[in-house]
Amino acid sequence: MLIDDFWAMVDESHRQAAGNKEKQIEWLRQDLSEHTSDIIKRYCVYLMGLLKKACTEEIWAAYYLMNGGYQEWGFEDFRYYIIAQGRDFWEATLADPVNFLHDNVNIEAGDNPDVTFYEFWDAFKSSYEAKSGAQLNNSIEWVRVYEDVQQSELDLEKIMRPKAHDYQLRKQYPKLYDKFFQQYYYLLKKYQEKKNSQA
Repeated sequence: MLIDDFWAMVDESHRQAAGNKEKQIEWLRQDLSEHTSDIIKRYCVYLMGLLKKACTEEIWAAYYLMNGGYQEWGFEDFRYYIIAQGRDFWEATLADPVNFLHDNVNIEAGDNPDVTFYEFWDAFKSSYEAKSGAQLNNSIEWVRVYEDVQQSELDLEKIMRPKAHDYQLRKQYPKLYDKFFQQYYYLLKKYQEKKNSQA
């Protein structure tokens, strides 16, 4: 029930936002404000489980190539982006990360070329803290699963960082490299110019 409710909320937030991250966060915060702090904390714990499930070599490689290289905390934020797209997107990504993300993400058409979404997680964390009056870091249940996720990430990074530095990823995943990595900085410049012209 909790899992279905979580995904129903994420799916609806994504539908309501129509690709606008700010609107999705606003919708999530409003919906979460109607839940008890215990339910929100359970969502936070469940989210950590999703992060761990996505600690795979292919998803790390996709993050690296789609995001223009390694950035601290970037892998975590990339997985929030995947989750925020909804249950079908999440499950399809887990089933075939490289081909699905290649075929279903187009950074040229998006408002944010770095395919990360930390604010998605922050909506849950801050909603819990506002509702409970307590820091999520003081929750034993959450800290335990978060530490488990952190260890999984560290273990995975020890495998993947050397591959990235030795240019193995671009050879192993040429579709992602050709579509995303080569164009990343060019697209980022275009994105920044667009934002500056709208300011």
